[in-house]
Amino acid sequence: MATTATPAATTATAVQLPLGQADLADCIEWQSVECLNENGNHTFVNALKQGYREDNGLHLESDADEQLLLFIPFNQVVKLHSLIIRGPPEEGPRTLKLFANRPNMGFR
Repeated sequence: MATTATPAATTATAVQLPLGQADLADCIEWQSVECLNENGNHTFVNALKQGYREDNGLHLESDADEQLLLFIPFNQVVKLHSLIIRGPPEEGPRTLKLFANRPNMGFR
């Protein structure tokens, strides 16, 4: 998820979007977002919501193991072109899998 927000603090980093692309944060159906295995102190809000995701001190973290399942429903049809994932290489994801239109996922 990219952002055009300007940094609010010295720890913030803004990402410039290419021409013709838009931040999809306004298209997210926030009350239906789910994250399985998230740490209660480091929730999906830190990674997705404008104002939080720009703060390098906030992050999304699993409370159990290295796996997270993040369900992000949109309130309209969107064309997802790219994702921006920030974090230290030694702590960031090694594997990322995207699934479209699969609302009832779980760990098996």
